[in-house]
This record gives sequence, C-alpha cells and structure tokens, in this order.
Amino acid sequence: MVLDEWVDAIPNITVPIYLFFGGIDPFIPLERIQQIGSCFQEIGKEYTLRIYPEADHGFFCHERSSYNRAAAEDSWEKLSQFFRQHLFPG
Repeated sequence: MVLDEWVDAIPNITVPIYLFFGGIDPFIPLERIQQIGSCFQEIGKEYTLRIYPEADHGFFCHERSSYNRAAAEDSWEKLSQFFRQHLFPG
C-alpha cells in the first residue's frame, strides 16, 4: 500500500519521476493511483504515470507468480528511455 507518508513527501521531489502501477494490484487500488497522480499534477511536479491494466502487484519480478512479461518488458523499455532522456541528455 502506498502510505500517506509517501504521498506527503511528493512536494520534496526535485527531479522528474516515472511511476508504474499494476491495474489489478490489491495493495494499491486505482483510486489511490489517481490520488497520487492528482497530487503530482496539483503541485506541478514533472512526472509520468503508467498503469498496466492486466498487471498485479510485483508484475516486474520474474520470480513471482504475479509476473507479467508484457508489462515488465514495456515498463523496462519506458524506464530505459526515461533514463536516457534525463540522465544522458543530448
């Protein structure tokens, strides 16, 4: 579950951030994901939020039963692009 302390810390973030969520994650419901996105938007932070509708909690870990190969591969590609853009611009 995304704790309130994490959401309360959003104003302290000073760098762009990319958030990945599973759409069927029982620990982080869609309402909470929307709340997190709204918080970033209201404060004017640079962020990207991606929800994988068929992915569960821990979808990226290939050692878990919740592993979702399509979501993991797509999120890895998106994260790699994000790092190239922000860590190695130009």
